[in-house]
Amino acid sequence: MKNVERFFIKKLIIKEGGNADRFRRDFRNTKWVRVPEIYWDYTTEKILTLEYVPGIKINNLDLLDAGDYDRSQIARRAVESYLIQILKTGFFHADPHPGNLAIDVDGSLIYYDFGMMGEIKSFTKGRLLQMFYAVYEKDAKKVIQSLIDLGALQPTGDMASVRRSIQFFLDRILNQKPDQQATLSAIGEDLFAVAVDQPFRFPSTFTFVLRAFSTLEGIGYTLNPDFSFAKIAAPYAQELLDMRESKRNGTSIVQEIQRQANDAREATISMPYKIQRIDEFIQQLDAGDLKLRVRVLEAERAARRASVMQMATIHTVLGATLLNVGVTLTAQGMENFATVSYIGAGLFAILVVRSMKRVQRLDKFEKQI
Repeated sequence: MKNVERFFIKKLIIKEGGNADRFRRDFRNTKWVRVPEIYWDYTTEKILTLEYVPGIKINNLDLLDAGDYDRSQIARRAVESYLIQILKTGFFHADPHPGNLAIDVDGSLIYYDFGMMGEIKSFTKGRLLQMFYAVYEKDAKKVIQSLIDLGALQPTGDMASVRRSIQFFLDRILNQKPDQQATLSAIGEDLFAVAVDQPFRFPSTFTFVLRAFSTLEGIGYTLNPDFSFAKIAAPYAQELLDMRESKRNGTSIVQEIQRQANDAREATISMPYKIQRIDEFIQQLDAGDLKLRVRVLEAERAARRASVMQMATIHTVLGATLLNVGVTLTAQGMENFATVSYIGAGLFAILVVRSMKRVQRLDKFEKQI
């Protein structure tokens, strides 16, 4: 049993060390990102020996301010470094919490702990780039097609409601202002709330990426109250767009023209068949052989809203009950138990506020679509 345990520990150490080496190579030309070097000569089956790279914890605001570090620059670099991982290298740190990020004496961003990493294959990375371009251009149709290509969205007969939902979130993300508090985590909560009846199916890799971005966004707001994820990503998106355009040489233009010509030819050939299919469809409707199943999305959304309101009512009742109990216990001199009741009442009050904010977001979404 000990031999098996020793084997797995050795394998994990080798894996983490290899991850660190690869991650450091990916950022070898980025001067403001630092990755500890692995000392393989001093690494054993049980101990991974790394370069000693001390730094200030990224959310330790007192030390950062004492060292006169530029907090807005740190927030920007944290996001940019992750965009490089997702859109360029395809090899990303899956757990970028404050304990794994620090600031060097020269202001460089230090990454620690490479046991939990993710990888995006070239095909998927290309599709992610296309979606990134589409998001930046606020083109809901292109975003839908990118999601379908990525396998994150199941195409259905009527994608109008999906397109409206995506357009709503595109407008929120790209028009984000610091005073609107339209954070990625809040947007993600909204998306979950309104997309229950829509065919999204995000791969596990996306879950890690979204969680990482949400964590980085939280770090960004801690460092800079005026932090805006969209504003930081916009210049990076423009750089990628410029790079894409610079690669469009004469050959690519010819290939694009050829592709469009092929599409036109295929559309022309298939047109008689499509007309025949439309005619058959109309005949089936006339004969009553075709049954349509319609989902009343408005009723479903209203039911979700009612469910949230019901939970808010329950939380209100429980909070008020605990508050009354606390007052009674205070009058009887049982201060400790009363404090517990007051804390419980406060927690339920927070849940009520969150529920009401969720209702407001759902109402706002209904007005948009």
